[in-house]
Amino acid sequence: MKTPTGAGGLQADLDYLYSLNGRGIKPGLERIQKLLAELGDPQIHLKTIHIAGTNGKGSTCAIIASILRAAGFRVGLYTSPHLLRFNERIRIGDVEIKNAEIAAFTRRWRPLIDRYDCSFFEATTAMALDHFRNAKVDFVVLETGMGGRFDATNVVRPEVTVITPIARDHQEFLGGRLQQIAFEKAGIAKADTPCVVARQTPRVGKILTEEIQSRGSQLFWATEHCHIKANRQYPDYQELNLAVGKITAAAVRFPLIGTHQLINLQAALTAVSLIKDLHITEAILRNGIAAVAWPGRLQILHKNPLVFYDVGHNQHGIRSAVSTLKKQFPGRSIHLILALGVQKKFDRIGKIIRILGGEVYVTEMPGHSSVTAELIAKNIRTVISSDRVFINPDAVKLLNHLSVRLKSGDMLLIIGSHYLAPTVYRFFRPARA
Repeated sequence: MKTPTGAGGLQADLDYLYSLNGRGIKPGLERIQKLLAELGDPQIHLKTIHIAGTNGKGSTCAIIASILRAAGFRVGLYTSPHLLRFNERIRIGDVEIKNAEIAAFTRRWRPLIDRYDCSFFEATTAMALDHFRNAKVDFVVLETGMGGRFDATNVVRPEVTVITPIARDHQEFLGGRLQQIAFEKAGIAKADTPCVVARQTPRVGKILTEEIQSRGSQLFWATEHCHIKANRQYPDYQELNLAVGKITAAAVRFPLIGTHQLINLQAALTAVSLIKDLHITEAILRNGIAAVAWPGRLQILHKNPLVFYDVGHNQHGIRSAVSTLKKQFPGRSIHLILALGVQKKFDRIGKIIRILGGEVYVTEMPGHSSVTAELIAKNIRTVISSDRVFINPDAVKLLNHLSVRLKSGDMLLIIGSHYLAPTVYRFFRPARA
């Protein structure tokens, strides 16, 4: 995903940063620590909330940031990947880092980035921490890239850490066994620092408990400290009752749908309640939750036919999106557009999506490595009738085809990757009702 060239040849700087991906993923914090030392160790000047996990990290970050903003704080937010432009990764409030700031950082520190052989994520993490320190933010909400223990973000001394639901993903880097993945994620836990853990499977929960406690961290299960009940479900929000700490609130509007988002909200609220010297009222919680905006999470792009887009990119994430829509719209058939990155497992995809009951359109991601549409379709056809599975590797042509084929009252889910976002958003914006 590329950002359009701005003043001063920004695209050349972004091309350089993206080229660092060629250096691969190398365990260890030595490179990022050396680079940050040259920058004056910006991380030691920041109050951070650090989030790791497999699914729901971004949503949890967005919720925490929104609540802190509702409390009147200046909040930095660092997440990845982006949907449309690099600048989305680093923001303060609603303001993304400016092109000129990206260019200035990259040009100034490129010699050191090269000297220390930093990766793309290490360089961009340093950029974010430097940006937030210079802006004198009150809090930083920091999302790990893919791991925890050796993730470039794990240089901070956080106020609280959060571990969202863990499943198999990035196995080529974190290991194929859930035990190893959980061990890596738990690596963000710090001694004498609260660590909030979202709902997990029993096996993962046991591993996390042992590892977090061995690190001297204070373990808080979100399920025990925050209670949420969904009263009503709508296509674009949920109405909730909740209790966390001494605060209870009824009929709270939450703009993210699905049971999986309630798990993320539960973890986020628990984390906020554990930040020292932070006075949060019912009004702040209510306003902060209602203001959460996190595109690409069962986001409605078109109302008739009803089109949802979700960035779920592993089997766990896809299952959450699929089950949410079937629960929300029982008895209705839902058509699907699916594309997957080359390193994603898809052996159970057919079983996960068949409950949708509609037609399945398999495509590929423009400009990015994908599992071939033919290979995914072959897998899906083992459990879904071949006459319901269609292949079109060209996502743009597929969207144009479906814009004519879909009828009023139909439903469509587009899912599989962040990398579909530019194509999807170009097609559906401005939204056509």
